[in-house]
Amino acid sequence: MEFPDTCWSVLANATLKGGPEERAALEKFCRAYWNPVCACIRARGAPPDRVEDLTQDFFLHLMEKGMFRRADQTKGRFRTFLMGALRYFLANDAEYHRAARRGGNLERCELQDDSVVTEVDELVFDREWAQALLGRALLAVQQESCESRGAQVWEMLRTWLPGSPQTLGYAQLANAMGVTEGGAKSEVSRLRQRYREALRREVARTVSQPDEVDSELHHLRAALSAGVV
Repeated sequence: MEFPDTCWSVLANATLKGGPEERAALEKFCRAYWNPVCACIRARGAPPDRVEDLTQDFFLHLMEKGMFRRADQTKGRFRTFLMGALRYFLANDAEYHRAARRGGNLERCELQDDSVVTEVDELVFDREWAQALLGRALLAVQQESCESRGAQVWEMLRTWLPGSPQTLGYAQLANAMGVTEGGAKSEVSRLRQRYREALRREVARTVSQPDEVDSELHHLRAALSAGVV
């Protein structure tokens, strides 16, 4: 698998420049990782009416402070970087509001307070992160399959992918596609392989070295299978 451009490189360029292509990269990034950030903020008990605003403020904070330019991609994975940045942002926000309740006029500051995000919050974040990667991998395979086989065949084939309800047997699929049952099985096998490759590409974009992909996949699978209490 060719190692793709990482989130690090794409976003570093996007924050250094301000053209339409760079702004589009930032907007795509925000859409891709909005749910993990939002879920983590919600999990730590933020008022429901502040969750969306805090999420938006966090992404604005990253862009305005040039965090992507300063981040060192050799010191961790993108997921870890983003979780750490969120931790400090929430600590800052919590201290700001505590000062406001005391009647002070404290400017927002950077605080090294790891306790503001708990292990449960991080698990929620990682599970949403994994779901986001799975969703983008599925979309990539969907686009490819629809172009080559059509939307109707895709809707049948997707039921053999992980997490989808099994609604058809191979004989039914073969009949619908006009192929032999063996041909239908081959189509399913190729689809699953393309999905695995697409998922690995998505994960590869969030790590700095190709040899980190397998361990990151293992971590995200563990997060998906873990319960949240």
